[in-house]
Amino acid sequence: MKKTTILLVISTLLILFNGCTSATQVNTPVDDTCSNEQAKSILLGKVIKIYDNYILISNAEDNAKSSDLYIVSTDFEFDTSKIKPESIVKIGYDGMIMETYPAKLGDVKYIKFIEQKDDLVGLYEKAFDKLWETDKGLNMDIDILAFDLSITTNLTDAEKSSLIYVLGNKNGLETVSGTFDQLSENGYIDKENLVFENGILFSFEVTKESKNSFMFNAKKWRSGIGAYFFQNCTAKKTKDGWNFKIGEEMIS
Repeated sequence: MKKTTILLVISTLLILFNGCTSATQVNTPVDDTCSNEQAKSILLGKVIKIYDNYILISNAEDNAKSSDLYIVSTDFEFDTSKIKPESIVKIGYDGMIMETYPAKLGDVKYIKFIEQKDDLVGLYEKAFDKLWETDKGLNMDIDILAFDLSITTNLTDAEKSSLIYVLGNKNGLETVSGTFDQLSENGYIDKENLVFENGILFSFEVTKESKNSFMFNAKKWRSGIGAYFFQNCTAKKTKDGWNFKIGEEMIS
């Protein structure tokens, strides 16, 4: 009787051990049963940008708020061949969240690739960079980058916040968001004299969408006599990702 009991215990332990070992071999880093026992919380996120020391993640849940941005340290090993901008990932961590902006997740146990989405945040970053480099005189003596993304219909609220964070961080400038009227009401823009004294307002307007392409207009506005426009831009998805071509350029 005792011998039978011992054999059953050994068999059960071997099954559990093999289960954890298999999960370890299939996924790098460990991300299934064994890791879930260590991770107290799980976040479903979307990779926005991978920096040298951290990954910027937006919440990918359906009920995500615009402020749901997170920083995940790159101190742990993850699969760089799969995890790229706009990858949907599952992150297991110790349950701690530091109340910064973006918020910082505590000790990350694993990050698991789920699926790849389109990197539209990266596409709009390219469009911004092109506008930024055009008529650089408008960029002089500014402290603020303002964004009107109210008609950027192919980005979620969390992605819009991510784009604003990425561009502000990139240029080392304060960022705000809102329409022309909202920014005027909040004292950023002098509506009477049509001037943004210490900032520039950028806007992206999606005008037409299809499966693997869309059209948009982009604007860089400093004043009534200081603005630059990209009209009828065509963005297309290729094997190398999303890129765009400017239709017409206008200046005021």
